[in-house]
Amino acid sequence: MQEPVVFSTPDRMTAALLLTSIGGFADAIGWITLVEIFTANMSGNSIHVGMAIGNLDLFTVKRFVCSICVYVLAVILTRIALEIGGRARLQRIASLTLTLEAALLLMFIYVAPPLDHGHVADQSSPLYLGMISMLAFAMGVQTGTLTHLGPLTVYTTFVTGTLTKFSESFARTIFWTYDTLKSGRPLSYAVGGLRHQTDALSSAFLLGTWICYVIGAALGTATKAAWELRALYLPVAALVCLVLLDLVRPISGREMREQSTTPARQAES
Repeated sequence: MQEPVVFSTPDRMTAALLLTSIGGFADAIGWITLVEIFTANMSGNSIHVGMAIGNLDLFTVKRFVCSICVYVLAVILTRIALEIGGRARLQRIASLTLTLEAALLLMFIYVAPPLDHGHVADQSSPLYLGMISMLAFAMGVQTGTLTHLGPLTVYTTFVTGTLTKFSESFARTIFWTYDTLKSGRPLSYAVGGLRHQTDALSSAFLLGTWICYVIGAALGTATKAAWELRALYLPVAALVCLVLLDLVRPISGREMREQSTTPARQAES
C-alpha cells in the first residue's frame, strides 16, 4: 500500500498561518463575548489572576483559572493523542483534533444565551463557565495540533514567543548581512542570499505569523459586530478545509517526527 503524501513545509506553513488567523479571530470573539477573558492568550489571563488575587477578588480568579486549566488540559490531551497516533503510525490524527475544534466552536455558538450588548450578562452561571471551557479547550486543541515546522516551534493561538523568536532571528540576519558585506561581497549578493538564509526565512515567516494573528483578531472583532457569534462560522469553514486537506496530505505524521528529531538537532547545535 502506497504511503500517503505528507504535507510539504510550504503547505504546513500555510496551514500554520491559517490556524494563527483562526486563533486571533476566536480569541477576539471570546474576549468580547466572555467579558475580557482570553481563551488562547494565557499570559494575559495569568496577569489577571495575579491582579485578582492581589485584590482578593475570588470571583474573577475563578473565571481566569477556568480558562487556563482547561486550555492546558486540552494541549496535554492533544499532544498525547498525537504521540499515540505517531507510535501507531496513524497519519490523520490532525483531522480528528481539528474536527473537535470546529465542533467546539459550533457548540459555543448554539449554547450561548441571548447576549447583552455583545457579551454574556450572567457571569456567575455554570453556562458562562462552560462557554469559557468550550473556547479554551478548542484553542488548546489547536495549539497542540501543529507546533513544529522543521527547526521552528510555532504556536498558533498566541504570539508572544513568536515575536521573541522573530527578534532573535532578525538580529542574526542583520549580522549575517554585515559579515557578508564585510567579506567584500557585493550588496546584490547579500540581498539575493537572504532568500536562502535560514534566519531571514524564519524572520519572514514569524513576522507573517504575527500579522496573521492581528488580521484574525481584526476580522473577528469586525464580523462579530455585524453577525454576533455567527461570525464563528468563518473559522469553522476554514477548519473544515484544513481537515479535508489533512485527509489527502496528512499533517500529524510529520508533526510527531519533527518533534522527536528537534531535541537531537538542538543537542547537535
